[in-house]
Amino acid sequence: MAIVIFAGVAPVWPQTGQLKTADAVLDRYKQALGGVEAIEKVQSETVRGEAEGTGMPGKATFVYYAKPFKSLSKVRRANSTEVVSGFDGKVSWSVDPQGASIDKDTALESVRRDADLQYALHQPDYFKKLDFAGVTDFDGRPCYWLHGTTNWGKDNNQFYDVQTGLLAGYRFQADDESAAVSTLVFQDYKNFGGPLVATKLTFRTGDHTRTFTYKSVTYEPLADSLFELPEAVKALLK
Repeated sequence: MAIVIFAGVAPVWPQTGQLKTADAVLDRYKQALGGVEAIEKVQSETVRGEAEGTGMPGKATFVYYAKPFKSLSKVRRANSTEVVSGFDGKVSWSVDPQGASIDKDTALESVRRDADLQYALHQPDYFKKLDFAGVTDFDGRPCYWLHGTTNWGKDNNQFYDVQTGLLAGYRFQADDESAAVSTLVFQDYKNFGGPLVATKLTFRTGDHTRTFTYKSVTYEPLADSLFELPEAVKALLK
């Protein structure tokens, strides 16, 4: 019901010559990123940057490593403590100063999706339905609106800039049991030698905001051993 009301009061842009289907919007998005071939070439990725947000004392730095359906993230907070988290294709885990833990609340398919380096090539695979919902305002820009339900039952809205074809953001239910509604805004797309990458990501949930700024993105090969489970996590599985 809320989505219907939102669509009814949002500004409307003329539809003449504009896209009319979810497939057309997603195809244009792939082209805007640099094309299917550029996306397919990414088989390893390393991202370095900074994070700041509500309740965070100062900036944190992070490095994120990824291969298809595997990921590892290391975050160093301003107080020098470190949080390491990862996904080896089967287990989603984290280790912080309090110890190791395994994420059993988040749908495993959503974790797998987040570790999909070629997600732009097969987004519909993760949805029960993904429909074209028209043109609406998102973050002050006219955007194509795709409305879907994930295979694990979460509401998911995607917004693609009418002018550029690039992804402007999401409004979605969290993939854990909280189902909290968040907004994610993508900005400042840059080319690091592969497909375009949004280098500023801003999450908003209620009054809380967190912003991630990418400083570098590289594509050198990564060893599979990088994504092996830490001993403390293996101990929890026994």
